[in-house]
Amino acid sequence: MSTSKYQRRGLIAGVAVALAGAWVVSHEHASADERGMTKTSLSSPAPKADDSRSQAPNFSAIVAHYGPAVVHIEVVKENPDAEDGHSGALGSGFIVSQDGYILTNNHVVEGADEVTVKLTDGRKFSARVIGTDKAGDVAVLKIAGTGFPTVKIGNPANSKVGDWVVAIGSPYGLDNTVTSGIISAKSRQLSEDSPTHLIQTDVPVNPGNSGGPLFNLDGEVIGINSMIYSRTGGFQGLSFAIPIDEAMHMKDQIVQGGGNGRTLAHGARPRLGVAVRALTGEEAQQVGVDGGVLVVQSGGPAKAAGIGAGDVIIAVNGIEVQNVEQLQSLIARAKGGVSIVVARDGEQMTARVELSPRA
Repeated sequence: MSTSKYQRRGLIAGVAVALAGAWVVSHEHASADERGMTKTSLSSPAPKADDSRSQAPNFSAIVAHYGPAVVHIEVVKENPDAEDGHSGALGSGFIVSQDGYILTNNHVVEGADEVTVKLTDGRKFSARVIGTDKAGDVAVLKIAGTGFPTVKIGNPANSKVGDWVVAIGSPYGLDNTVTSGIISAKSRQLSEDSPTHLIQTDVPVNPGNSGGPLFNLDGEVIGINSMIYSRTGGFQGLSFAIPIDEAMHMKDQIVQGGGNGRTLAHGARPRLGVAVRALTGEEAQQVGVDGGVLVVQSGGPAKAAGIGAGDVIIAVNGIEVQNVEQLQSLIARAKGGVSIVVARDGEQMTARVELSPRA
């Protein structure tokens, strides 16, 4: 079987290609998915990891409680170049509702003719692709049945750089594999037109992990493992996850839109047209603000409304902005235009920005 590559400026989604009958990662780029089967994490009372300061946390309670909600995903698609006319891929996913809705990456199931989901108890289900958001790299699957184990959804905004996190997935098809590390950075925008600010970690993630959950110490999912940066095809200490609040917003749009394999249009996502970053304490002091985010580049709707590099966005539609994730969330949920307050040269100004769809 072979899989396709998913790239963003040198970042790749867990991709594997079959050579000599064995699963191996592509030479230069590998994604965090290994097309095939996925896993999801269970929800219930949220167990916490033992975060004793004398040693690394013990994640066993989280794995035992939520591991059953992580699924192994197997994909079959037509491939005229293959001997039997088909190729396959493996990945991961996780159940978010007891009636069988599953989140994974778009690049795990893109172009799939058949999708099979395997649970940790050995049960296998034929899954339907309800819809996808290609730009956001999120896909929603559905399996028939009720009473499935589910994960608990957390808030990525509450996580800090340096916090411990743990991933469960199917690297190279080895389902229910657990790896851990820390959050290395937040709000990584990997390209100028990327709609998502990613969570960067040093959690070992390899082909097959794509679509699997990233947990915090409270057993809450805060992200979907999606990409790695690699010059070898394997893990090199740079892994990236889609914040779960953004993924759940995409999921709601897909489900409310009726599903049936619907792909959200790239242009359906509102665009402010700025590149931003967090303020340092010294910068906040100089500007005289307690919160907000610094605009480092402005274009499109924001530039047309008079917002420029060096401005500090401090509020959107009357809601104070504390960090990049919050700004992105407010814009993602906006329709039409927004009122934005920025701090500039010791003064505040309000701009009305008519959001445009992403090109």
